[in-house]
Amino acid sequence: MKHLSFVSILFLLFFCPSAISAQQKLVDLVNLYMGVQGNSNCVIGPQMPHGSVNPGPQTVNGGQGGYKQNQPVRGFAQLHVSGSGWTRYGQIFLSPQMGFNALEDGHDSMISEEIARPYYYKAKLDRYNILAELSPSFHSIIYRFTYLSNGEKTLLLDMKHNIAQHIATEVRGTFSGGEIKQIAPGVLVGWGEYAGGFGSKAPYKVYFALQLDNECEEIAVVDKGVEALYAKVLFKNETRQTLVRVGISMKSVENALNYLEKEVGNKSLEQVCATCEDTWNDMLQRIRIKGGTEEAQQLFYTTFYHSLVMPHDRTGDNPRWESDMPHIDDHYCVWDTWRTTYPLLNLINQSFVVKTINSFIDRYEHDGMCTATFTSSMEWPENQGGDDVDNIIADAFMCDVQGFDRRRAYNLVLNNALNMRDKQYQKKGWISGAHEMMSCSYTLEYAYNDYCVAEIAKMMGDESNHKYLSERSLGWKNLFNPNLESHGFKGFIGPKDNDGNWISIDPAHRYGSWVEYFYEDNSWAYTMFTPGHVDELIKLCGGKEAMTNRLQYGFENKLLGLNNEPEFLAPYLFVHCGHPEMAANYVSRLRDSLYSLKDGYPDNEDSGAMGAWYVFSSIGLFPHAGQGFYYLIPPKFDDISLSMENGKALRIVTVKSDEGAKLIDHVTLNGVRLDSYTVSYKNIKNGAELIFYLK
Repeated sequence: MKHLSFVSILFLLFFCPSAISAQQKLVDLVNLYMGVQGNSNCVIGPQMPHGSVNPGPQTVNGGQGGYKQNQPVRGFAQLHVSGSGWTRYGQIFLSPQMGFNALEDGHDSMISEEIARPYYYKAKLDRYNILAELSPSFHSIIYRFTYLSNGEKTLLLDMKHNIAQHIATEVRGTFSGGEIKQIAPGVLVGWGEYAGGFGSKAPYKVYFALQLDNECEEIAVVDKGVEALYAKVLFKNETRQTLVRVGISMKSVENALNYLEKEVGNKSLEQVCATCEDTWNDMLQRIRIKGGTEEAQQLFYTTFYHSLVMPHDRTGDNPRWESDMPHIDDHYCVWDTWRTTYPLLNLINQSFVVKTINSFIDRYEHDGMCTATFTSSMEWPENQGGDDVDNIIADAFMCDVQGFDRRRAYNLVLNNALNMRDKQYQKKGWISGAHEMMSCSYTLEYAYNDYCVAEIAKMMGDESNHKYLSERSLGWKNLFNPNLESHGFKGFIGPKDNDGNWISIDPAHRYGSWVEYFYEDNSWAYTMFTPGHVDELIKLCGGKEAMTNRLQYGFENKLLGLNNEPEFLAPYLFVHCGHPEMAANYVSRLRDSLYSLKDGYPDNEDSGAMGAWYVFSSIGLFPHAGQGFYYLIPPKFDDISLSMENGKALRIVTVKSDEGAKLIDHVTLNGVRLDSYTVSYKNIKNGAELIFYLK
């Protein structure tokens, strides 16, 4: 019998809830159950920040995240996407068993003793009396299976299983075959080919290398083509505990073997776990908060954590071409993340922004396009919004991010503006057509893309394209119908037919995905989305007082809220109307009523976008992405320290006139009183102290 080491015993004691120290590390404030239930589609399994692998359990009725509490666990997969509306992956599937059953639903087990941390997962498979533990590296995973009963001890490696085909079948996944082979005692390698799930319909491969630390009685491979491909590992009778190390690649078996050797090699579970834990602590310490309840701190660090898991960094593992450029994969999608996730990274992790932009450049120079959503190194032309890669690049320009070739980045966004936008939009600056898919929301999104590219053109000295795109970015005004009425308010974005005649719609009607006029929201919300021309919109809506009344009515009657990303900026429009106190009121109401550890996020977490909205709205800054400034609202916490990669720090302090003070009296920046409720990036990038004086 293999005995637990002293280190292992300490490890297990550490993870016992009763043993958690009062000096809790920030990573232990992350609650991985937030967003798993409901419609947020977060993933319960651990991973490195932007790590390529995200291992974890999958359950019956697991939904898009693959896992639901109180459902039987089917096994453990190595790849997931977190927070997306639809799902992908779920491959290289492991199921430890007593006895053996290879059927898809033949080895489900209820679990107990579950612990979920960003760096570690544990559960006991009650059906088999097996303790399963795992911890990730960047491309690799280490498992420890402890068989607590006597009998036939086995492990199933199932190559067919994937979430899109077997858990969330509505996204129509397929398996078209693969290979498993043994290349050395206890070492298996192979691959599977899959299609379906969110994103491109083109097939993709997942490669693996798996190392068993115990001598096995038998390893048998069964290959029935698309019907089944699996390996049965039979351990010796005396086996009580075994380590299984897995390397994953999207490119080759060679890469998988390399990751396996370099990242987990002969390391123990404790060593891999400690590295992942330290990495998360280092990342989460970039924003330190003081004050608030423990629940409030858990909510903050959990949303912060979710801001840092997607997209995946697969540099060196691009399956389609050789390149020394970074490779950032699984954007689900930039329509969400350009608004909050990437502006947050611009403050605390610019090196990842640089990697992303260089990855965009590399993709454009090889594919001739790089607009919005893509995964597994494949383009997907069905953009939810506009060509929003442009907005991420513009935000980096405005924040003076260094480390990418500005000329090459400009070539990319200029190509998007001049060649990739909808043909109607390119011709006249707006999209018409009865029942044309998302004609209104596309027009608004493209308009802001144009605004962003125009600003980059100005910085690059291209006055001709600056002027042309600035003018075209006003094309959204062609879809502002001054006579369209809803709930007593006039003037909304609405569709026109091919002859330019207005099409009658209900501005309060919420549309679905990939349908006419608007994408996943109503005209009330989209009318508020003109980020490049807020003052122009306010004039069209009747002026500041009329806009204030409209916004207030919209929020009070649930015509506006936080249902989807185009609404992110809506409460901050009060600032432009001269009512920052109303912005603060509605932001705090949305933040405190729509986010909870129990119920998760307002809707899909959207790969960090919803999480980053909460982070910004809690620290007193909210980005106007692409324009280099932030709105100021009362922070949720009394003392906040934000560490930038350049070694500088931004400290945000709240001083209250009394305990119930909620409204801003004034704000000082480095001791100087500000005369507005915004602050520019250039004034905080080298470190600063913001003090909010509340009354």
